[in-house]
Amino acid sequence: MKTSVLSLLTLTLLLIVSTVSFAETRYVTDQLIITVRSNKTNNHEILTTLRTASPVKILEEGAEYLKVRTSKGIEGYVRKQYVSKAIPKKIQIEQLQQQRATLESQLQQQRQEFQEKSGLAMTSLKQLETLGDELKTTRLQLEQIKSDYDKLKKSSDNVVNLAAERDQLLEENSRMTNELVVLQEENRNFHRSNMIQWFLAGGGVFLIGWLIGKISRKKRGYGQF
Repeated sequence: MKTSVLSLLTLTLLLIVSTVSFAETRYVTDQLIITVRSNKTNNHEILTTLRTASPVKILEEGAEYLKVRTSKGIEGYVRKQYVSKAIPKKIQIEQLQQQRATLESQLQQQRQEFQEKSGLAMTSLKQLETLGDELKTTRLQLEQIKSDYDKLKKSSDNVVNLAAERDQLLEENSRMTNELVVLQEENRNFHRSNMIQWFLAGGGVFLIGWLIGKISRKKRGYGQF
Protein backbone atom coordinates (compact mmCIF):
# COMPACT_ATOMS: atom_id res chain seq x y z
CA MET A 1 0.00 0.00 0.00
CA LYS A 2 2.78 2.35 0.99
CA THR A 3 4.68 1.38 -2.14
CA SER A 4 1.68 2.24 -4.33
CA VAL A 5 1.27 5.61 -2.65
CA LEU A 6 4.95 6.39 -3.07
CA SER A 7 4.83 5.33 -6.69
CA LEU A 8 1.81 7.55 -7.27
CA LEU A 9 3.49 10.51 -5.60
CA THR A 10 6.65 9.93 -7.59
CA LEU A 11 4.68 9.79 -10.85
CA THR A 12 2.82 12.95 -9.93
CA LEU A 13 6.06 14.78 -9.15
CA LEU A 14 7.58 13.62 -12.42
CA LEU A 15 4.56 14.88 -14.31
CA ILE A 16 4.74 18.23 -12.52
CA VAL A 17 8.48 18.55 -13.18
CA SER A 18 7.97 17.51 -16.77
CA THR A 19 5.18 20.04 -17.22
CA VAL A 20 7.20 22.86 -15.61
CA SER A 21 10.36 22.03 -17.48
CA PHE A 22 8.57 22.10 -20.84
CA ALA A 23 6.45 25.20 -20.14
CA GLU A 24 8.50 27.32 -22.52
CA THR A 25 7.41 29.47 -25.42
CA ARG A 26 8.02 28.30 -28.96
CA TYR A 27 6.71 29.55 -32.29
CA VAL A 28 5.17 28.09 -35.41
CA THR A 29 7.81 28.28 -38.15
CA ASP A 30 7.57 30.59 -41.15
CA GLN A 31 4.93 30.33 -43.84
CA LEU A 32 2.88 27.59 -42.24
CA ILE A 33 -0.61 26.81 -41.02
CA ILE A 34 -0.56 23.83 -38.69
CA THR A 35 -3.29 21.95 -36.89
CA VAL A 36 -3.66 21.35 -33.19
CA ARG A 37 -5.21 17.90 -32.56
CA SER A 38 -6.63 16.30 -29.49
CA ASN A 39 -3.96 13.57 -29.60
CA LYS A 40 -0.71 12.63 -31.30
CA THR A 41 -1.89 11.14 -34.60
CA ASN A 42 -3.52 12.69 -37.62
CA ASN A 43 -6.65 10.66 -36.98
CA HIS A 44 -7.63 12.70 -33.92
CA GLU A 45 -9.86 15.72 -33.81
CA ILE A 46 -8.54 19.10 -35.00
CA LEU A 47 -9.04 21.54 -32.15
CA THR A 48 -7.71 24.67 -33.92
CA THR A 49 -5.17 25.86 -36.47
CA LEU A 50 -2.14 28.05 -35.92
CA ARG A 51 -0.50 30.42 -38.35
CA THR A 52 3.14 31.33 -38.68
CA ALA A 53 4.62 33.10 -35.63
CA SER A 54 1.82 31.98 -33.33
CA PRO A 55 3.29 31.42 -29.85
CA VAL A 56 2.53 28.24 -27.92
CA LYS A 57 3.48 26.99 -24.48
CA ILE A 58 5.21 23.60 -24.47
CA LEU A 59 3.60 21.27 -21.94
CA GLU A 60 5.15 17.96 -23.04
CA GLU A 61 7.76 17.00 -25.61
CA GLY A 62 7.86 13.68 -27.39
CA ALA A 63 9.84 12.29 -30.27
CA GLU A 64 7.47 13.57 -33.00
CA TYR A 65 4.79 15.55 -31.19
CA LEU A 66 4.56 18.38 -28.70
CA LYS A 67 1.72 18.98 -26.31
CA VAL A 68 1.07 22.72 -26.39
CA ARG A 69 -1.23 25.40 -25.02
CA THR A 70 -2.23 28.17 -27.42
CA SER A 71 -2.62 31.84 -26.53
CA LYS A 72 -6.39 31.18 -26.29
CA GLY A 73 -5.85 28.41 -23.73
CA ILE A 74 -6.51 25.45 -26.06
CA GLU A 75 -4.35 22.41 -25.28
CA GLY A 76 -3.51 19.82 -27.94
CA TYR A 77 -0.79 18.19 -29.97
CA VAL A 78 1.23 19.49 -32.91
CA ARG A 79 4.02 17.98 -34.93
CA LYS A 80 7.38 18.89 -33.41
CA GLN A 81 9.04 19.70 -36.75
CA TYR A 82 6.74 22.70 -37.29
CA VAL A 83 7.58 24.42 -33.99
CA SER A 84 10.82 26.31 -33.40
CA LYS A 85 12.50 28.00 -30.45
CA ALA A 86 13.81 30.70 -32.73
CA ILE A 87 11.74 33.86 -32.92
CA PRO A 88 10.13 33.97 -36.37
CA LYS A 89 11.21 36.65 -38.80
CA LYS A 90 7.73 38.15 -38.78
CA ILE A 91 7.91 38.77 -35.04
CA GLN A 92 11.51 39.97 -35.34
CA ILE A 93 10.42 42.44 -38.01
CA GLU A 94 7.50 43.60 -35.87
CA GLN A 95 9.78 43.99 -32.87
CA LEU A 96 12.34 45.87 -34.95
CA GLN A 97 9.62 48.09 -36.39
CA GLN A 98 8.33 48.77 -32.90
CA GLN A 99 11.86 49.53 -31.69
CA ARG A 100 12.38 51.82 -34.67
CA ALA A 101 9.13 53.63 -33.92
CA THR A 102 10.17 53.99 -30.30
CA LEU A 103 13.58 55.29 -31.32
CA GLU A 104 12.05 57.70 -33.83
CA SER A 105 9.69 58.95 -31.14
CA GLN A 106 12.60 59.40 -28.73
CA LEU A 107 14.63 61.10 -31.45
CA GLN A 108 11.75 63.45 -32.23
CA GLN A 109 11.34 64.21 -28.55
CA GLN A 110 15.07 64.86 -28.16
CA ARG A 111 15.04 67.03 -31.30
CA GLN A 112 12.14 69.02 -29.90
CA GLU A 113 13.86 69.34 -26.52
CA PHE A 114 17.04 70.42 -28.30
CA GLN A 115 15.14 73.05 -30.28
CA GLU A 116 13.44 74.27 -27.11
CA LYS A 117 16.76 74.38 -25.28
CA SER A 118 18.37 76.09 -28.27
CA GLY A 119 15.55 78.63 -28.23
CA LEU A 120 16.04 79.14 -24.52
CA ALA A 121 19.78 79.44 -25.06
CA MET A 122 19.24 82.10 -27.75
CA THR A 123 16.81 83.92 -25.47
CA SER A 124 19.27 83.69 -22.60
CA LEU A 125 22.04 84.98 -24.88
CA LYS A 126 19.91 87.94 -25.97
CA GLN A 127 18.99 88.61 -22.35
CA LEU A 128 22.68 88.43 -21.45
CA GLU A 129 23.54 90.90 -24.21
CA THR A 130 20.73 93.20 -23.06
CA LEU A 131 21.96 93.00 -19.48
CA GLY A 132 25.49 93.74 -20.70
CA ASP A 133 24.26 96.84 -22.53
CA GLU A 134 22.26 97.93 -19.50
CA LEU A 135 25.31 97.36 -17.28
CA LYS A 136 27.45 99.46 -19.64
CA THR A 137 24.85 102.24 -19.63
CA THR A 138 24.61 102.05 -15.85
CA ARG A 139 28.39 102.33 -15.54
CA LEU A 140 28.40 105.41 -17.78
CA GLN A 141 25.58 106.93 -15.76
CA LEU A 142 27.48 106.15 -12.55
CA GLU A 143 30.60 107.82 -13.89
CA GLN A 144 28.55 110.86 -14.96
CA ILE A 145 26.88 111.05 -11.55
CA LYS A 146 30.26 110.74 -9.84
CA SER A 147 31.64 113.55 -12.02
CA ASP A 148 28.61 115.71 -11.29
CA TYR A 149 29.01 114.96 -7.60
CA ASP A 150 32.67 116.00 -7.65
CA LYS A 151 31.71 119.22 -9.44
CA LEU A 152 28.91 119.80 -6.98
CA LYS A 153 31.27 119.20 -4.09
CA LYS A 154 33.70 121.76 -5.46
CA SER A 155 30.81 124.12 -6.12
CA SER A 156 29.55 123.58 -2.60
CA ASP A 157 32.94 124.64 -1.26
CA ASN A 158 32.70 127.75 -3.42
CA VAL A 159 29.15 128.26 -2.26
CA VAL A 160 30.30 128.18 1.34
CA ASN A 161 32.98 130.78 0.61
CA LEU A 162 30.54 132.87 -1.40
CA ALA A 163 28.00 132.62 1.41
CA ALA A 164 30.60 133.86 3.88
CA GLU A 165 31.50 136.72 1.55
CA ARG A 166 27.82 137.46 1.02
CA ASP A 167 27.21 137.58 4.76
CA GLN A 168 30.18 139.89 5.15
CA LEU A 169 28.96 142.13 2.33
CA LEU A 170 25.46 142.15 3.80
CA GLU A 171 26.91 143.13 7.14
CA GLU A 172 28.96 145.91 5.55
CA ASN A 173 25.96 147.00 3.50
CA SER A 174 23.87 147.15 6.65
CA ARG A 175 26.54 149.17 8.39
CA MET A 176 26.88 151.49 5.44
CA THR A 177 23.12 151.80 5.22
CA ASN A 178 23.00 152.81 8.87
CA GLU A 179 25.77 155.32 8.29
CA LEU A 180 23.91 156.65 5.26
CA VAL A 181 20.79 157.08 7.34
CA VAL A 182 22.80 158.95 9.95
CA LEU A 183 24.41 161.11 7.26
CA GLN A 184 21.07 161.79 5.65
CA GLU A 185 19.68 162.79 9.03
CA GLU A 186 22.69 165.01 9.67
CA ASN A 187 22.31 166.47 6.18
CA ARG A 188 18.69 167.22 6.82
CA ASN A 189 19.60 168.82 10.15
CA PHE A 190 22.34 170.78 8.41
CA HIS A 191 19.97 172.09 5.77
CA ARG A 192 17.43 172.86 8.39
CA SER A 193 20.08 174.79 10.35
CA ASN A 194 21.21 176.61 7.22
CA MET A 195 17.66 177.53 6.37
CA ILE A 196 17.16 178.89 9.85
CA GLN A 197 20.41 180.77 9.61
CA TRP A 198 19.48 182.13 6.22
CA PHE A 199 16.07 182.98 7.52
CA LEU A 200 17.54 184.71 10.51
CA ALA A 201 20.12 186.42 8.34
CA GLY A 202 17.44 187.58 5.92
CA GLY A 203 15.25 188.75 8.79
CA GLY A 204 18.21 190.57 10.28
CA VAL A 205 18.97 192.26 7.01
CA PHE A 206 15.36 193.22 6.64
CA LEU A 207 15.24 194.53 10.20
CA ILE A 208 18.47 196.46 9.78
CA GLY A 209 17.21 197.91 6.53
CA TRP A 210 13.96 198.88 8.15
CA LEU A 211 15.79 200.52 11.04
CA ILE A 212 18.12 202.35 8.71
CA GLY A 213 15.16 203.59 6.70
CA LYS A 214 13.38 204.71 9.81
CA ILE A 215 16.42 206.49 11.14
CA SER A 216 16.92 208.18 7.80
CA ARG A 217 13.37 209.41 7.78
CA LYS A 218 13.77 210.77 11.28
CA LYS A 219 16.92 212.62 10.32
CA ARG A 220 15.20 214.17 7.37
CA GLY A 221 12.39 215.23 9.70
CA TYR A 222 14.72 216.90 12.11
CA GLY A 223 16.39 218.83 9.31
CA GLN A 224 13.12 220.34 8.16
CA PHE A 225 12.48 222.04 11.44
